[in-house]
Amino acid sequence: MALVGLLGGSLVVGIFWPDAVRAVARELADPIVMRRVEKFAPGIRFAARESSLDPNLLAALVYSESSGRVGAVSKVKALGLLQLMPAAASDSAKRIGVKVPTSKQLLEDADLNLRLGASHFAWTLKHEENDPLRALVAYNAGRTKLRRWVRKEGGYEAWLAKQRRDGDSATLAYADRVLSYAENFRKRGNIILGSGEP
Repeated sequence: MALVGLLGGSLVVGIFWPDAVRAVARELADPIVMRRVEKFAPGIRFAARESSLDPNLLAALVYSESSGRVGAVSKVKALGLLQLMPAAASDSAKRIGVKVPTSKQLLEDADLNLRLGASHFAWTLKHEENDPLRALVAYNAGRTKLRRWVRKEGGYEAWLAKQRRDGDSATLAYADRVLSYAENFRKRGNIILGSGEP
């Protein structure tokens, strides 16, 4: 019986240990990453104002996409603070009237990446019925994939209800996290006020 208890305990630790470690690591890293993102507050505010976005939501996107690392490159080759694909960056550049950036610029020019990423997210938001959750899902998964999911379920609300019920959508979890981070940035007040700015 003691052996069964020991094995059962090991199984429980084995099952929950990775999630527990990730949760602790996230909690420890959270203030560090938030401060790193807040260093970009002036650029975030400018980009948000230019694209008519909530600066705290834009900061939350930076937090979620790159953890505030200017030179971040994803496994699918998305670049910089807002993890832009070159095609999205090119479209955004045309929308805001700047020269199409090189990959090097997307990885080194934080303000440019923020402006292009804000423009891309604002465009996504507009095309996803100005619904921030829906736009975040589209930003993460791609609008084409979201349309496919929605079509399969017979509408966005049906898709969303199924994802909430099943609780296994990494993309929806991402969108929920971004909204939660936006609220955290709002409470901290450092994105809107900025450090040392009037």
